[in-house]
Amino acid sequence: EIGEDGAKAIGQSLKQSYLQKLDMSRNQIGDEGAKEIGKNLKGSFIQKLGLENTGIGDEGAVTIGLNLKESSIQTLDLGSNQIGDEGAMAIGHNLKESSIQ
Repeated sequence: EIGEDGAKAIGQSLKQSYLQKLDMSRNQIGDEGAKEIGKNLKGSFIQKLGLENTGIGDEGAVTIGLNLKESSIQTLDLGSNQIGDEGAMAIGHNLKESSIQ
């Protein structure tokens, strides 16, 4: 199982990778892992990001949301996480300017 530290390492390498699909679902990456992945979406080639059931809360969702519009993400799965209103609003406000279909 990949935890926060593993997710941080993967997140830091996204900009140097041609990876188009990343599925971290059912790994407990938490907010810290999600934040590192989120802030490195800008300039990455990731088109499909699976983060279902990964222990993400508002903090991680906000970082992902703020970076959506400058990413290549077309499909995003955040189901079965502990994302509340704050995280959902950050994602929702940035969907219009993103590549998500």
